[in-house]
This record gives sequence, structure tokens and C-alpha cells, in this order.
Amino acid sequence: MEQLVMDILEARKEHLPLVGGKGANLGDLARGLRVPPGFILTSLAYRKQMETTGLQRELLQILDNCDIFNMDRLNEASERIARLFDNLKLLPEIEEAFSKAYYQLAHGKDNFKVAVRSSATAEDLSDASFAGQQETFLNVKGLPEVLEAVKKCWASLWTPRAIHYRTQKGFNHAEVWMAVIVQEMIPAQVAGVMFTANPVTNIRNEILIEAASGLGEALVSGTVTGDSYVVEKNDVSCNIKSKTINNPSGIQLLTDFDIRELALNGIKIERFYEDYQDVEWAFHEGKFYFLQTRSITTLGDEVLVFPEINLKKLGYMQREVMKWVEERFPNPVHPIDGVVVKVLMMALFEAMENHGYKIDYIDWKKIDQGIFPEFFIAPKIRPGITRMVSYLRLFKILKTNPAAEWAKEQVYLLEMLERLQNRDISGLPLEIIIDYLTEAFNHLHFFIVMRYHYFMWNRIPSNVLDWILRFYFGREAQKIKENLLAGIPCITLDINEKLHKLAEFARARPAVVKTLMETNLAEAMKLLPHVEGGPAFLEEFEKFIKEYGERETDMGLGGIASPTWQDTPVVVLGIIRGITAELVGGSDRRRKNLEERVKSAEEKVYGRLSRGLAGFLGMPKFVARLVEHSRNFAVFRENSHYHITKGMHVFRILYLALGERLVVRGILKDKRDIFYLTYFEIKELVNTIFYGIEEIDTRSIYKKIEKRKIEQEKRLHRWKCRNMVEDSTRDTLRGVASSAGVVTGPARIIDDPKDFGRVKPGDVLVAPYTNPAWTPLFSVIAGLVVDSGGAASHAAIIAREYGIPAVMGVGNATQILKEGEIVTVDGTRGTVYRGR
Repeated sequence: MEQLVMDILEARKEHLPLVGGKGANLGDLARGLRVPPGFILTSLAYRKQMETTGLQRELLQILDNCDIFNMDRLNEASERIARLFDNLKLLPEIEEAFSKAYYQLAHGKDNFKVAVRSSATAEDLSDASFAGQQETFLNVKGLPEVLEAVKKCWASLWTPRAIHYRTQKGFNHAEVWMAVIVQEMIPAQVAGVMFTANPVTNIRNEILIEAASGLGEALVSGTVTGDSYVVEKNDVSCNIKSKTINNPSGIQLLTDFDIRELALNGIKIERFYEDYQDVEWAFHEGKFYFLQTRSITTLGDEVLVFPEINLKKLGYMQREVMKWVEERFPNPVHPIDGVVVKVLMMALFEAMENHGYKIDYIDWKKIDQGIFPEFFIAPKIRPGITRMVSYLRLFKILKTNPAAEWAKEQVYLLEMLERLQNRDISGLPLEIIIDYLTEAFNHLHFFIVMRYHYFMWNRIPSNVLDWILRFYFGREAQKIKENLLAGIPCITLDINEKLHKLAEFARARPAVVKTLMETNLAEAMKLLPHVEGGPAFLEEFEKFIKEYGERETDMGLGGIASPTWQDTPVVVLGIIRGITAELVGGSDRRRKNLEERVKSAEEKVYGRLSRGLAGFLGMPKFVARLVEHSRNFAVFRENSHYHITKGMHVFRILYLALGERLVVRGILKDKRDIFYLTYFEIKELVNTIFYGIEEIDTRSIYKKIEKRKIEQEKRLHRWKCRNMVEDSTRDTLRGVASSAGVVTGPARIIDDPKDFGRVKPGDVLVAPYTNPAWTPLFSVIAGLVVDSGGAASHAAIIAREYGIPAVMGVGNATQILKEGEIVTVDGTRGTVYRGR
């Protein structure tokens, strides 16, 4: 049976073809907020009326014979269509269904009045705003007048403005239908609009509320100026930032309490729709009613200010997530990498929820714009009962091998990445490439969720090992654990070992060594083919780059815009230069040293635990199982990180290929310009090309990209300066103890992988961040000091493998310490001293 009428409370987003954009939004609103009661005459009624009477065919014929871009002709056609609706008689079944719903709504009330609003099926969508293009009739009284208002709403689908706008946006006139909303009229004392992002300043953290006496239609139409309130968003108590009172009496129309209540409801609506909203509201007898809402489609770029984050006020898990962010995203990301951040973070939070954590609302909007990590604050995270009892499953976990289990899963991940990388997309339509990328992101998200699941499940034995070692060995526990876990056979160390072999290959060819040591690295790449032994070295070098070139250089988990070793082979050459300067036989000595460290730690731990009650309870055997599992866990962590970053490299290749196609079309100037557009902007651009909706304004795209290139540099500068300190004379810097030991050496400040060639044996590497791609240098340096990161970071783990003292999370070492000055690194206490 055809549903000609639907109660507003029944309407949902999935009913959009039936009730229109406005009707679907109202139905969603009514589930959690106060909405005037009413019903919707569905688009099926309109369609039945149009097709049964032949009116649809007639009016489309009028449009076919009209030049839509000639405004005189368009106005004339629209007037003809309007006359057809004036003379229209409703079908009996439609009039009967409507009348029944109307009288049920009126419920016998005297002087009953309604508001009649149009709701087109293409209206109020997230990427198009039809605000003001269809009709609204207020204070309509009596069934005959209401039926006339319905016909006028139907006719409003064919006004010159509506026809022209649909044409511009690419909507097919024959496939756009009209529903009509009928609601009880609220005799509001005050009404107005609320923007959940300030469209005047473009500040997303401000709510702009405009209020006027009465129904608010004059305010919406712009014929009166009402009160204006600006509110800062806050989950608990919204702070009123400013008030402009335009009431002749000088008394504000809404009290401060009412303003805050309205703003909090605005936040709820924004979160529900996951987008900034333009909300119409009414205030009657102390209650707010919400009349309609739609996405704001006209926001400009936001001028952003860093939030002040007090880590001490954050919960434990919030701080852990902030550390995770600091390690993986040490610098502001490019706009394209907003989607990478979202995929990673959604995977992390999904895995956490699967493990019983309760996670508060997450606002993705800045991340969708590619603005991260400057303004990110981790949501509140609380462990549920599932997580709290997970330690009871310790012995079950000890029976597993996370490295071996991940090795099985990585086969499918690598197969997926290989299919992506080997697919020839040169002949595919752009819209197919976008669908291809979207599907690939979904697959990658699945594997990342799995990785975090493995991580959270399998770190439990490592935590238990920490507790036992601290109980028996106190402050020595960290160093002992480092030695127990030394020498894990992970991909990162395997790559580093192959770099050492390349360096040894070079060392056996004096002309190659001379070129590497005495020539600028970029120039060395040009000279090597012409020196003795150079071609052979380059052949081995190119084999290495082909196998491991996807290694990231400037982000903890890579990114689409992040260059790789393949993009900047001179970075790898710099690493080889540093290793070549190392003493001959360094690799053998390190291997022997690792074996001695492991043996010494095992003798100390098992010797202590075999005595007394610990020995009687079988602690040596239990701890041995914990150590074995912790080693496998470390292998899993490093190897899985490598395979996920491999995925970032594949996406980089695909997006650069897409960028090349857009260059050919004249839409981009350079294929790398695609990094300055967001995932959603690229998708919209491709859809515009596919549907031919409108002519692409290439000048506007060029201007946007150039502006963002400048802003990216400013973002990076502001980010580096966020911890700037005036006191550069401090003698002691404090951070996180990350790899035990004490060492003294000259500070070598490196803030770009391209400068790796400056590192010399015995240096203390001082850096703003590090990632696994930096770790080959660890065989050369004497110590490590890093502005960001912590003891659990990848760099800290590899530093412990090499046995070099490391202090992470210093905050501003790169700004305070001077190039070449002598510093002492105490990796046990987490301090860095100037001098010896």
C-alpha cells in the first residue's frame, strides 16, 4: 500500500526519497529534541498526482522548450507551470489521506493554525543547500487554506531560482520530487537561527545565535535585525563570548541560561549529523522547539589558534593516546593525510571499544579538513569491566605467539597491497579510481583494527613482566628488561643490517668512500657512476631501494604526502655515509655485545628468582615464558608497523597517479598539488568531472592550493615554535628515561632526514622526532635526545637494541642545545646535561 502520509516521528534519514531532506532531518531531530507535532504528505503523493494527471509530462515539456540560462524565458516558463498548479484539483485518495491526518493533528482545537513547509527530495543535502528556494507558509488556518498551501509548495519546486540551482548542481528535474510538511504552529515569543559554526568568523568552536521577537521569519528573510549571541562550545557549560542587543528596550530576548541551553542542543544536533548545522528554532513558554536543520555549506577557511592542553588534567588513557599521536604525527599533516589520520584513529578507538573501553564523542571535522595534530585533544577514555578482567586470561595469552599470528595475517595484507600497487589505473575513469581507493582504505582499516587488537591483547604479559622486575630489582628493572629483550629478529633491524652490508660494500671500494665522504650527497649521486667501483655500488644501492624504498622519512606511520626512501634516495646515501665512517667490524662487535647483554641479564634474573620462595613457586619458568612472549610481542610490533607503512607508500603512488591525470586535464599544475586537497575535496572534484555538474573553476583550485602551501609552512613553523623557551641557558633538560646508560659526546642537531649525512661516529643525535627509518644511524651515534616520544616509541625500542642511552620527550632540546656542544645523556634518569 502506498504511504501517502507519514507522521514526523516516523521519518528517518533512510526515508529521504519519501519525505525529502527537510522531512528526514525533522524526523531525526524529533528522536531527541522537541519538534512541533505534525505529519508529512510524502513525495509519493506528489508523484501520484503528477503522473496520474499528466502534469509531470506537461511541465517537463515546458522546460525542454525553454532556454534555462535565459532568465526572461525561464521566468515565463515558471509562471506557466505555476498556473498549472493553481488550477490543479487533488486526487480524491490524496485529499482523503491528507484530511484525515490534518484533523487528527488539529484534535478539535479552536483557532488551530499550522505551518506548511516544502521538503524536496534533493533539498538540504550535505553538499548542497536549497535554503529559501521552496516555500513556507505560516499561520495557515482551516483545511481549504492548508490544501492551497500544499499546492503552492508543490509549485515552488518549479520557481526560476529552484530550476536554475538544480541545473547548476546537476540534479535531474524529472527525478526530484516534493514532500510537504504540516506542523502545529508554535506561537513563539522568540525565534531565530543558530549556526553551530560561526559563519561570520569561520571559527568552528563558536556558535552564533540570532534571535528576534515573534516567529523569526523576518529574521531569516533578513528584514529585521535581532539579538546576536556568540557562544564558545563546551560540553559542560557553554561560555557566552559576546552579546549584541538590538531590542529597543535594551533587554536581551533570551536569558543567559536559555542561551546556554540552546547552544548545548546545537552541539547535540551537530554531533548527530557529524557536520556544522544551520538550525531554525522557536521559544515558547520556556521551551525550545526545533523547526528544521541543514548543513552549513558556505564556511570559509578557519583562522586557528592552538588550544592550551594541560596533560596533568587528562586521564591516564587520554595521555597515552596523546603520546601515540605525538609519536606517529610529529608534524602537521598535509590536507590529503586527514583521511590517513581518520583511518588510523578510528581503527584505534574501534579496537579499544572491542576491548571494553568506553570512549566519549570524537569530533572528526578538523581531521576531515586535514588539520592535525595541532588542535586534537584525546576524548575521555574509561576502561570497562571487559578490559579490567582481561589480565585473568594471562595464561591463555602466554600460549600464543603474536609475531607468528601476525605473519599469517600479513600475507593477506601484502596480497591486498600488491594488487593495489600492480593495478594499471592509467586507463580507468577517475570515478572508478576514487571507488577503488575508498575500498582500499576500508581494507586497510580492517587490518589496522586487527593490529591494535593484537597489540592491546598481547601487551598484557609485557606489563606483568614489568611489575615482577620492578618488585625484585627496583630501579635496575628497566635496564634488565632492555637486555632480556635485546636482539629481537625484526624487519627494522634486518633492514639496518643490510644497510651495514651496503656500507661495507662501499668501504671495500676506496673511490666510492672518497666520493661519499668528500662530496655533497646530491652531487655524489651524479659522480658515482663515473668513479671506480661506483656502478657496482649503485647497482646494489638500487636493489636495496627497490626492496625497501617504501620506508617513511618524516612521519611515525608515514602518510600519502610523506616522502619515502624511494622519493629521496639521497637520505639513504646519507645513512650509508655515516655507517661507512664507523670502525670496521662494527656489526660483529654489536652482535657479540647483544649476546653478552642477554646472557648477563638472564643469569641475573633467573639466579635471583631461583632462590627462596620465588624458586619454590616456579618463578624462573613463569618469567621465562613472559620474556619469550614479550620478545615475540616486540617482533610483532615492529613488523606490523613496517607493513602498515608499506600501505601508505602504495596509497601515495596511487594518488600521485591520480594527480598526473588531473594535471593532464589542466586542473592541477603539478601532480604533488593533490597533497594540498582533502580526500573529500578530491572526491567532489572527480564527481564534478564525472557528472558534468558545472564548469570546474581551475583558477579557484590553483589559488586554494597556493594558499594552503603557504599555510602548511606557517603551520609547521608554529608547531615547531610551540615549545619555544626564552631560557636557552639551562644546563639540565629533563625527559623520559628510554634507554639506560650514560654517555658524553657532541650534539648533532638533525631536524630533516636530508641532513643524515652530517652525523658522525660518537655524536649525540638531537632531533625533534624519530621513526624506524632513522634507526640505522643508531649504530653510529653514542646517544639519542628527542623532543617528542616516550619509552615505548619505536625509536626508543631500537635504541635499547643498540644499547645507546636515550632520553625521549624532552620537548625543546633542538631549540636549547647548540650544534657541536658537548652534552651528557643519562638514559637511566631521563636527563641531559650540558658539558661532561
